[in-house]
Amino acid sequence: MKITTVGVCIISGIFPLLILPQLPGTLTLAFLTLFACVLAFIPVKTVRYIALTLLFFVWGILSAKQILWAGETLTGATQDAIVEITATDGMTTHYGQITHLQGRRIFPASGLVMYGEYLPQAVCAGQQWSMKLKVRAVHGQLNDGGFDSQRYAIAQHQPLTGRFLQASVIEPNCSLRAQYLASLQTTLQPYPWNAVILGLGMGERLSVPKEIKNIMRDTGTAHLMAISGLHIAFAALLAAGLIRSGQIFLPGRWIHWQIPLIGGICCAAFYAWLTGMQPPALRTMVALATWGMLKLSGRQWSGWDVWICCLAAILLMDPVAILSQSLWLSAAAVAALIFWYQWFPCPEWQLPPVLRAVVSLIHLQLGITLLLMPVQIVIFHGISLTSFIANLLAIPLVTFITVPLILAAMVVHLSGPLILEQGLWFLADR
Repeated sequence: MKITTVGVCIISGIFPLLILPQLPGTLTLAFLTLFACVLAFIPVKTVRYIALTLLFFVWGILSAKQILWAGETLTGATQDAIVEITATDGMTTHYGQITHLQGRRIFPASGLVMYGEYLPQAVCAGQQWSMKLKVRAVHGQLNDGGFDSQRYAIAQHQPLTGRFLQASVIEPNCSLRAQYLASLQTTLQPYPWNAVILGLGMGERLSVPKEIKNIMRDTGTAHLMAISGLHIAFAALLAAGLIRSGQIFLPGRWIHWQIPLIGGICCAAFYAWLTGMQPPALRTMVALATWGMLKLSGRQWSGWDVWICCLAAILLMDPVAILSQSLWLSAAAVAALIFWYQWFPCPEWQLPPVLRAVVSLIHLQLGITLLLMPVQIVIFHGISLTSFIANLLAIPLVTFITVPLILAAMVVHLSGPLILEQGLWFLADR
């Protein structure tokens, strides 16, 4: 069975999560599992594909039930819990994971967002707190044109929201990432665009002013603030390029084409961890690792083969990611680019290099704008008329100038010298 066929079975099996009004019960899932196992013994390819699709459907339903368990079980009564803080604005908004409940560890931990109250002492990511919680499940609005907060919360693995009645810190030490972030925040304090720099470099959007968020939303450039494929793939590319450059100093027998590839993926994984391994970053790492394994196989894979395998790997690892609008936008964007360059390649005009680059950029942005319009209308019930021009200018500027400066400054922040770091931050802030 081809790996792309398995990928299609995964996508087909998990897709119903997007449209099911209610999850099937345990008996139904048991019957479907048994039925799929019976079908698997029938020596007909199509029947075995159906069996495999059914098994992935059951896997997707079980994953969704696991996330919804917290909202169905923990609401109502006061809960004694241990909460590990994963992100905070330092004031009244705190993201966390409930790791223990009534003295017993729960796995996997349930995501929680707490609003409206200051904790008794300074808070940072990585701390563990003993809390008395009053939680409720996140609910969507009964407005077809509005934002579905329940769907978003489930896709983010944060099905609960609430407040704490009592709180005392158990483990006061911050995580290494939180300590690094605090150091960056102190260093960037004098710079006017410090919040945007942290958003671009570390994915910290809690401190970005609402006015800037509104501008980015209206111009269709809000995707630049999420640590996703653009940032992580660029970090992998930079790392692979540096490793490849370093190979010229090695004896020929020590040079292998796999080393830059593996090194780039490892550096990208470190960067994704450094930025908090948020769901978009985690999905990017799964896709990047899948692409890396396909490359290491030594076979020739088409763009559509890679697209199917990467999307299938993401959904297999996290079935409820199918509810994420950002995943669908990313997947649609990649599919649009593959289609656009296959059927409408950039004209081969004889132009100077600079004009050639400009024409290629306009061709790329035109294709992705036109082909993503239907997806944007379905998801956002409209399109941004300024997104073409805004992205035409913002994407090259952010990708090839701002992000490299920020990444370089983040590295120099650890190693020094200070004057070089200050120069890089100054340029990034311009």
